[in-house]
Amino acid sequence: MNYLLKLVTLFAQAVFIPTLIFFTSSICLAQTEKSGANVYEQVRAFQLTGGRAEVSNLVLKRDRVSMTLTGTLYFSAPVMGRVTGAVFSGRGTLVVPPSPSEFERASLKRFIKSDRLATDFSAAVFRFSDDTFDVIGTTRQDGAATAEAQKIASELGPRMLEETGANISSRVALSLLNGESPGFFFGHFSGGGAGRFSYMFDPQSRIPTADFRINGGEKGLFFAYGGANSNDVWTAFYSEQDYARGIVGYSDLFDLVDTEHYDVELDLRSPKSKIGLRTSIKMRSRFDGVQAIPFSIGENLGEYENQRLKKQMRVKAARIGSTSVAAVQEDWEGGVTVFLPTPLKANEVVELEMEFEGDFLRQSPWIGDVSYPRSNESWYPRHGYLDRATYDLTYTHAKKLKVGSVGTRYMEAPSPENKDIVVTKYRMTQPVALVTFALGPWERHKEMVKWDGGDKEIPLEFNSVPGSHQAVKEDFILAELNNSVRYFNALFGNYPYETYSATFHPYGFGQGFPSMLMIPPADRASKYTYSFIAHETAHQWWGNIVTWRSYRDQWLSEGFAEYSGILYTALRESPKASRSLVTEMRDSLKQPPRTETGVGSGRLNDVGPLILGHRLDSRKSYGAYQALIYNKGALVLRMLHFLHTDPTTGSDKAFFDMMKDFVERHRNSTASTDDFRKVAGEHFARSPIAKKYRVTDLNWFFQQWVYNTEIPSYKLEYAIQDQPDGSVTVTGNVFQNGVAEKFFMPLPVVFTFGQSRYANGTIHAFGPKTPFQIKLASRPSKMELDEHRWVLSEKTETQ
Repeated sequence: MNYLLKLVTLFAQAVFIPTLIFFTSSICLAQTEKSGANVYEQVRAFQLTGGRAEVSNLVLKRDRVSMTLTGTLYFSAPVMGRVTGAVFSGRGTLVVPPSPSEFERASLKRFIKSDRLATDFSAAVFRFSDDTFDVIGTTRQDGAATAEAQKIASELGPRMLEETGANISSRVALSLLNGESPGFFFGHFSGGGAGRFSYMFDPQSRIPTADFRINGGEKGLFFAYGGANSNDVWTAFYSEQDYARGIVGYSDLFDLVDTEHYDVELDLRSPKSKIGLRTSIKMRSRFDGVQAIPFSIGENLGEYENQRLKKQMRVKAARIGSTSVAAVQEDWEGGVTVFLPTPLKANEVVELEMEFEGDFLRQSPWIGDVSYPRSNESWYPRHGYLDRATYDLTYTHAKKLKVGSVGTRYMEAPSPENKDIVVTKYRMTQPVALVTFALGPWERHKEMVKWDGGDKEIPLEFNSVPGSHQAVKEDFILAELNNSVRYFNALFGNYPYETYSATFHPYGFGQGFPSMLMIPPADRASKYTYSFIAHETAHQWWGNIVTWRSYRDQWLSEGFAEYSGILYTALRESPKASRSLVTEMRDSLKQPPRTETGVGSGRLNDVGPLILGHRLDSRKSYGAYQALIYNKGALVLRMLHFLHTDPTTGSDKAFFDMMKDFVERHRNSTASTDDFRKVAGEHFARSPIAKKYRVTDLNWFFQQWVYNTEIPSYKLEYAIQDQPDGSVTVTGNVFQNGVAEKFFMPLPVVFTFGQSRYANGTIHAFGPKTPFQIKLASRPSKMELDEHRWVLSEKTETQ
């Protein structure tokens, strides 16, 4: 833990060497009683000196969860006049009503073999800032806690930090200082049939967002430690009030500040041992009375090899102007909380300066002298989930190395203080959600992107390694980057950044940051390479220009990028290559999930709907995130492509008009699944298919394909009858199985005539059997249902 009360820093150009003066926590406690550091230290101490109570069948109800206690409660000493913790020993039960969500019931059953949580326990630890003490402390009397009770209390904080990265004490202190209402509740239970587990009710969704990446408005979590790098989220839920209203706000509504600009200085002179980070954050308070502000940093580091303990960026100093500010960060913590001297007023703007240090860069075991953040997203402090800001980025590094970074490079020059040190500066003037960098002996390969239509050219750059390190076909990669960014600029709307670049990294995945990709040497001409580079390029639109609002909306990024790769592959190689990728995606949904012990049961498609995002993946369902968010997300967008296409002419202009409109409405902002539904529905209502079937929105489509998991099977039976006037009538039935009775879906059909002539049209399925009749001017040789598999299905056949 670090308390930082005074800092002296010497700056020499962009090279900074901080000199830190630390005060011990005992001196921090000499501050005023209500200072943030003092409040935090009292909460953290969790001394059970607040008396005890004997209880019998005492019911404590925290939102949907009911706990019944018979035994002894030991209370913590008051902080700011309020008791914030208790330890229970005795006999207890915990009961939660079945979730209204089918997925949440299935998730619970996956972990505890029951879709209803009802268990006993013999010990519990409670931390809270709400009115819990008013319920459980009515019979409090003076009395000392047992040594065992104090041991349980003292172990809770460190255990949660190591297992989850969450600082429960900091969360309680923040709630007290900021005057949150309703307050926070946390319970940790053991000694019963469900083993050791935790229940959290966080009305402001701070820990669910920061430490579990669950930010779709859920306030309640049940979770259990599943081993290194794994916490099993049994179930998540909204508040009873949310369920009663039938509507819930996203978790970002509770962000305390909006970050507007970062001025970042990174000392990369010793990349194999430590880096130094100084950042000034301009931020605007969203509420009155904000005194404690949490920031995430290094939260993606895991327990493996004690990375979050040993490699974390550790806070060294914090201040506003010349005033030192207390900042706390415990061992294993995935963040830091800043306690301001005085509360902020709503709309008040402050510039917070923080300094960090840590061994946060990793080096490749195969390629020398290259260094990357251990987590490309979490190396600097951030408040909230993907909040946007502009950036000035200064990197100080050895002369023999170069930096690839998000933004436009406008300076790369020797330091006046040391000719062997170089200062490199980048700037991002568009507000973006994430930035990153890479350090290496880069050879910069360049060309210009010349936009169709004559817009101003922009530079394109690929930071590659020297040929002595690894042979890379840079010309090929540059060409694909250039082709794909121009293609998507035409399809989805204007590319907004001043440059476009990619930087080599030797890992088997890619990441698309604003204006810069991190990619492996994908330089072999194949459908997989075309799709891969195009996917990462498409993230400039899907993920950067438009950012997903919550984990429930991640398919808007990965699924859209995956389908963009399919579109590009059809152009770059062939429609046949594109369709083969579609077939592989469809097949992936039928595969069983993987588990820790081998192959699981069922199909990946059935693990959950698209809106579950990263929660689809767990120790019980490995592979579900990739199969569903990437593959099924792409296939759902492909179906929307079909629905917006004119079946008669084959024109799909309306689809791309819709996608451009979606980008423009949410440019430099976030979008939810519901936002996309509204835009797509408006455009679809004007389409020939919508008019044919008298459909005015896409609510039905999203309910079937996004919010549920059903996949139909289709069979077409038809007969052709000649008419006296030379025309024909095609009659038949579409059979739809494996879905709800009122499942509705338009389906493409193609009629083949002689001499390679074709006619396209649609029929529809509604329920198990739907008859149809179509009049044609001449007799076709055959009719086929969904020849190119536009509509996702288990099986589609024509008889």
